[in-house]
Amino acid sequence: MLLYSTERGRGSLGCSLNHPKIYYTRKIIEFNNKKYYNGRLKVKSGDKSETPLIFSDIQDNTTDYKNTAPAEADKIVQFIKMNKDKSVGIITPFTNQRDCIQKALHEAHLDHVTCGTVHAFQGDEKDIILFSLALTDKTNPKTYDWLKNNRELVNVAVSRAKEQLIVLSSRKELERLHEPDSPDDIYELVNYVASNGKTEVTPKDISSRALGIKPYSTETEEAFLQNLNHALDNILLNEGSCSVEHEVAISQVFSDNISSLDLFYTGRFDFVIYQRDYSRRKMPVLAIELDGKEHIEDEIVRERDRKKNQICRDHGFELIRVENSYARRYNFIKNVLIDFFGNRRR
Repeated sequence: MLLYSTERGRGSLGCSLNHPKIYYTRKIIEFNNKKYYNGRLKVKSGDKSETPLIFSDIQDNTTDYKNTAPAEADKIVQFIKMNKDKSVGIITPFTNQRDCIQKALHEAHLDHVTCGTVHAFQGDEKDIILFSLALTDKTNPKTYDWLKNNRELVNVAVSRAKEQLIVLSSRKELERLHEPDSPDDIYELVNYVASNGKTEVTPKDISSRALGIKPYSTETEEAFLQNLNHALDNILLNEGSCSVEHEVAISQVFSDNISSLDLFYTGRFDFVIYQRDYSRRKMPVLAIELDGKEHIEDEIVRERDRKKNQICRDHGFELIRVENSYARRYNFIKNVLIDFFGNRRR
């Protein structure tokens, strides 16, 4: 086990553990499942909404300011006013568009609605996700090249929607920017949503390791989770509000890539424990990695681990590594947690 000592936050403890994420709206999550996960995501049920996928084609999507789409912001406000009984989240790639939407929400007295880039959605889910692409007549090909295969952006936007995913964009501008012979996840997502999930999804040629899929068995993972759950219940005794997320993108845990490492945008933590602060916002407090022998024998994996360790050190964030042979050893896992949470109380 490798344990990094860092600065520790304060607050009430006590955690309850969730099992590996199970997605509830088949038609929405199937895009990610086919595109990025080789069909390995667990889907609990069908679709809660009669229209789980909606594409809103914004006509005349013009702007006077870089990476903003005021027409999309107006459409979002209209939609929220008509769906006050639902929890709604708004995700956009651009901070300028986030500010534009937040201004429109404020003017409409809708400040309770969460709007932001992917970093604003650290484990949070909403009944409805509005995905504002902000592609306008001013969007240049270089900007779209950055956007079109941003896996973390697409992954978060799709996976945070419990009942309905609505993509807002200009079909005209999308067709202008899309290159037919070039990989384009955004273009595929728009077509998938516009066709109500009927278009073909091209799987990414990504290895299981790149996806964060471990070579050890799901039984090992389940055993680890059960022991972790039992240990947390016994040592923390419901003193606070915590949750555990599985396979969490590094870029969702930290807002800035201060290490300037590429893994920040592509890597994932096996497990992240979140704790709600005084404003009830989820804050990450601990990452746990379950490591097999490839973390010793495979230089590619070892280099990835070094980068992950560096990112955590630079952010003053605790990362605990547990050999997968210890996944079924309850007392070992319990002692690891006692050590971590005991130090946080001091």
